[in-house]
Amino acid sequence: GDALLAGGIDLIERIVDEATVAVCAEATGVMAKLHEGTLDYAKQRQQFGQPISRFQVLQHRMVDMFMEVEQSKSMVLMATLKLDEPANTRMAAVSQCKAKVSLGANFVGQNAIQTHGGIGITQELAIGHYFKRASMIEGQFGSADHHFDRYEQLTYKS
Repeated sequence: GDALLAGGIDLIERIVDEATVAVCAEATGVMAKLHEGTLDYAKQRQQFGQPISRFQVLQHRMVDMFMEVEQSKSMVLMATLKLDEPANTRMAAVSQCKAKVSLGANFVGQNAIQTHGGIGITQELAIGHYFKRASMIEGQFGSADHHFDRYEQLTYKS
């Protein structure tokens, strides 16, 4: 009975890890759309007679958003490749991925809304929808803090 239960728990943990990586992949796509939409908006929006994309502070923001998207893509790829590894290795990789993607989704989402000056939150705009989805994914299958804790427990055993 106990062996069957343990096997069941192992299977459930594996399925949850796979679902977590899938949600991370979705979040990465959402972040890419948020970055793309923000970049397009910044090129079109004029202020002081020039596109706001010319302002250095916004150029830096766009690069930082882009870096979060690219790092999340890499983390999702790494976690996907480790799904068939032994449980501890798999779980550590998934937690690294989820923690990074959660923080990235938060950063990209907040910066997208900030760059749009709040108008992005209206129902009509895709940015608002992507932002809401990114916010939902952040907490799905455990927050960044939860996954930092799980990663620590799996990798820093004394």
